[in-house]
Amino acid sequence: MINKIFKRTSALILVAVFTLQSCQDDFVNLEPEFALDAVNNPSSIEQVEQVLDGAYANFRAGDYYGSNSGTGGGAAIMPDVLSDNLYETIQTLANSRDMANLQFQQNTAQITNIYNAMYKVVSVANIVLRDIDKFTTPANQKRANRIKGQAHAIRALAHFDLFKYFAESYDRNSTTALALFYSKSFEVTTAAKPARVSNKVYYDELFADISAAQTLLADVDRNVNQGFALTKPKIGLSAVHLLKARVSLYAGLYADAITAATAGIALAPALVTNQATFTGMYTEAATGEIIWNVQFDAGQSGPTFLAFFATNNRSYFRPALEIATVSGTAGLIRNTDIRYSAYFANVSPTTEVPQALALTKYRGKGGVSNGNASFVAMKTAELYLIRAEAYAKGSPAQEGLAMTDLNAVRTARIAGYVNESLTGATLIDAIANERRREFVGEGHRFFDLKRTTRTLTRGSTCGIASQSPITKCSLAPTAREWTFPITETLRNANSNLVQNPSWN
Repeated sequence: MINKIFKRTSALILVAVFTLQSCQDDFVNLEPEFALDAVNNPSSIEQVEQVLDGAYANFRAGDYYGSNSGTGGGAAIMPDVLSDNLYETIQTLANSRDMANLQFQQNTAQITNIYNAMYKVVSVANIVLRDIDKFTTPANQKRANRIKGQAHAIRALAHFDLFKYFAESYDRNSTTALALFYSKSFEVTTAAKPARVSNKVYYDELFADISAAQTLLADVDRNVNQGFALTKPKIGLSAVHLLKARVSLYAGLYADAITAATAGIALAPALVTNQATFTGMYTEAATGEIIWNVQFDAGQSGPTFLAFFATNNRSYFRPALEIATVSGTAGLIRNTDIRYSAYFANVSPTTEVPQALALTKYRGKGGVSNGNASFVAMKTAELYLIRAEAYAKGSPAQEGLAMTDLNAVRTARIAGYVNESLTGATLIDAIANERRREFVGEGHRFFDLKRTTRTLTRGSTCGIASQSPITKCSLAPTAREWTFPITETLRNANSNLVQNPSWN
């Protein structure tokens, strides 16, 4: 991939990687702006750790977990825009119209931007893994483990985020279905043109990185989030267990998903039952059950601007009426659920938009409505819901255990909830609906529909011009739009980056 890496100094030295008509992030041109050369030639383990901070900084990119006005949010809000959770409003800037209306094509720039943003993170993680062993001694082995373990985890996470969008199949053992290229080195060259690998090879590399992270982060000098009171901006061992459980669920490895989720639950915070604490996870007033969050500090934007422009209460995308309503008495999330007031607010109703519920969970911190909020990327509830689904879908199914986990999440969230006992398809659907409730605006819904081969059916606002410009109201499980095409920009840069079959 053709890149430039610029370095700037502040409290920490952050490394940001910008791509130009890129194909793979391993292959770069380096143009240091300052004399400190932590990228080309680090002189200490301290400088390697500063480069690791740069990998975390790149998660904030506008096409990764961050967003810009009416665009971005590749791993944050975009999967809800692509699905049935959010609908485009008549207030929109139309910046993401092709994405929302599932009309993206092989020349759609947002797809290239998402691809680039995710490989930027991989690139910086590869720099860390290239250099960390140069400065590892018996005296600092545990510190090196902490740095190296995070880099392996970051590399795995970014590759998995890419895989979810660009792989047509999630089959773990397929030797013919194409994933992408699994980038494991940082090289200064523009000549190499790496080819896509099979799902099996890609998964093998993913699990190898996750296993390395798990081993390393179990033997460290200190907690990776030591010194952070209300946030968890670094990926620790519980986050690695969650990542393994998440990947295993997609791969259909249900026993592995159960084992990993159980290990994660043992380390993770307890499920939150209190409204103030739950809301505080999104306003930086409480840690709650956060396992890992993408940290946005002052001046670093935030994840909300694709859907809700906090400074003027303008909603480009609102929650579907099937999710929640202004009255709070209909939809999946109702006003007896602590998620209702944490996620939504009645904002600027008009004659044209009487249903003015907005997705305000990332409005800001400390009561300030400026869009500068951190993104909750991993939390305890996901571990319970992964394990519930894996129990329900395993062979043999363990429906009682699945129901225990589902009831635990619902009891934590819904006032007066009475435990249920469901089986079969009814149980599977209930778990899917609970994931939809729990993860609105958190980057899961489109992929949950894709991996379970469900039909996308958009709600009552779809096709009504007075409420929304979106006209594509359903998507069959076989439709090509479930998978991003390899864009012309990417293929022009790398002729070996072949197109997905459904887009040929």
